[in-house]
Amino acid sequence: MPSHISHALLVEDLLGAAGGEIGFDTKNPPESTIAHITADPRARSIAVLGAQGPDLFLHNHRRKPRGFRYGALLHRHGNADLLESLALSAAREDPETARATIAYSIGYITHIHLDRVCHPYINWSAGWRGTPDRDMDRPAMHPFLERCIDSVFLMHARGQDVPDFDFYGRLPERGVDLFALRRNIVAALQTALRSAPDDSRIERRIANAFADAYGFYRNTNAPTDDYFREARARERRGTVHHRWLSLVHPPSELVSVDVLNLDRRTWAHPCDESRQSDWSFLELYREALTRSIATVRLFLARVHEPELPASGEALAASVGPWNLNDGITQDPPCRRTYCDPLPLLELYHEIKSFYDHS
Repeated sequence: MPSHISHALLVEDLLGAAGGEIGFDTKNPPESTIAHITADPRARSIAVLGAQGPDLFLHNHRRKPRGFRYGALLHRHGNADLLESLALSAAREDPETARATIAYSIGYITHIHLDRVCHPYINWSAGWRGTPDRDMDRPAMHPFLERCIDSVFLMHARGQDVPDFDFYGRLPERGVDLFALRRNIVAALQTALRSAPDDSRIERRIANAFADAYGFYRNTNAPTDDYFREARARERRGTVHHRWLSLVHPPSELVSVDVLNLDRRTWAHPCDESRQSDWSFLELYREALTRSIATVRLFLARVHEPELPASGEALAASVGPWNLNDGITQDPPCRRTYCDPLPLLELYHEIKSFYDHS
């Protein structure tokens, strides 16, 4: 998966495409159609929030009780049931609450597909703890690569560098609709995950996850050169963890490695070396957009045809049982064996060194 900027770009691209040839709106009531979500800034912002998918829960490190484990579980299974529950919630709600639930779900769908198509490339290109070396920063290369991809892809797709892209400003402000949405998410988790119904503190966990995620996005939003210089100085003083750079988007001009695979380097699935590809990130992104469009169509049909079992079956088939960690059905995820990492460790230290001397 890329990090949160690429996820935001994908849902924005989907909503933009919906005004053209996609034609989502042919038979749906107007209050919750793609056209109305696209035209409603609040709904668009909720779609960007939904596009963060289970990652939202993974940012819950500070407030307790934590919802972190729900992020890990949803990367493994349960997403078809989760979206089925959200669709049925939207079907019985008032138009405003339904629109928020639909917007969130549309974003969540794009997260599912972008994770699945990109994670094999990310894992192959970043390596993991102990593979291919025991460098203490090797585990940080996965999130570091994701953020490098975000930075370079943002420049490629929008002609913007990260300081000019206000991700935090794209998120919705707190409001009644988010409270209702959180309740729907809790209900969906209790439907999708076996352990969730027995969690007496699940509502507080999800509220804490939202709060911590907002804090993380605010604190890492649109970093400037001054941000990097201060962070590097704090690292030298020992007041910030040495892996801080893996969680912040570097300036695109400092990313000297071909993280988008524009040179079409051959890579393979980390669990199956016979599954090879030379696709660039641009092709993976387009594939995720195509899959997302198909699933969103079926999700909207499910919202507006909740009495038809066939619409639920079609949605479940489109979402599928494949996990988000490696894009296959095995749970727990497959044992990663193969990789050929890009020179990310060298890049990581080059960027730190740049801010030592700039």
